[in-house]
Amino acid sequence: MVSQSNPSFSFSLLHAQTTMMQPKDKDPQITILLLGVTGAGKSTFAAMASGQNVKVGHGVDPCTQDPLAVSFDMDNQKVVLIDTPGFDDSVRSDVEILKDIAKWLMKEGLIKNHPLDGLILLHPATHTVVRGNERKRARLLEKILGDDAYNRVVIATTMWENLWPEDSARSPSGHDQGLEGSVWSKFCEKGAKVTKHNNTKDSAHRIIRLIAPKPRPTATKTTTREREWHMPQLQDFRLLPNHSRRVTETPLSRELRAQLEEGIDFTYEQLLQSRAERPPTDYKKSGDPERRQKYKDWEEDNRELERSLAAQQKLLNRMDTLVYKVISAFGRLFS
Repeated sequence: MVSQSNPSFSFSLLHAQTTMMQPKDKDPQITILLLGVTGAGKSTFAAMASGQNVKVGHGVDPCTQDPLAVSFDMDNQKVVLIDTPGFDDSVRSDVEILKDIAKWLMKEGLIKNHPLDGLILLHPATHTVVRGNERKRARLLEKILGDDAYNRVVIATTMWENLWPEDSARSPSGHDQGLEGSVWSKFCEKGAKVTKHNNTKDSAHRIIRLIAPKPRPTATKTTTREREWHMPQLQDFRLLPNHSRRVTETPLSRELRAQLEEGIDFTYEQLLQSRAERPPTDYKKSGDPERRQKYKDWEEDNRELERSLAAQQKLLNRMDTLVYKVISAFGRLFS
């Protein structure tokens, strides 16, 4: 499938727009993105850390449909945790979710001059088997993060209370948490921190401190060196010797394209199967409630597959825009 990309998004335009998105010296805050699969405990982590009432889900369906900023004070500085929709969603693909997160960050985060300071990846300790989607997700995040960004990434394992006592007593090293040799091992090798979340407020604050820098004295002006640290460096484009080259020629865009094309093919096959299993038309107005419900369920599932297929195709056809949103939104993590 061939995408119709917009050639107006070149390196020079991206660089000009994103480098202007620096945080102002006033109203300093630490902004951290929470990522993870559905049910990993992102909303619980935000609620635990902030002491606020954040809606928490208890099933396989995602509780958080749109990103939510949860702000609170910790160590005399403002901390903002961004709770996000979970990956491995039954409705949206990982790329769709990433696009929605990036779109929200551009609107709510960067416009307010508070780009991301770090990322906490919540990983259930109960997930002992590596799934295909997890491998793809790790590859995608690798394309997003710059080499110097990993020291601002924390992989926090959760759900230890759901394991057997002998398993939950394991030490928080990468090996004992099952991350050594896993799809996340490269993150650890490049400087990402691995720790165990004990589902307490103290544990959540300890994890945040692994990212949050020490607060600056309020009377001290930001130096040129500090401002340079905040400057988003677009790691993905340092590979481009010719700045006029399209953003669709970058490693990030190639990974996004591959995952979208795979998702489109998979969804299309599901749609064909769904149409082949269509209940008889007379079920729709049948006097039997079970038959009517069966037809209604089929219609809803079929519409959702059609929506998902159209959404993924739209993203593929607008690859330049998608890459621009992701790079702009993740800003500082590209440094």
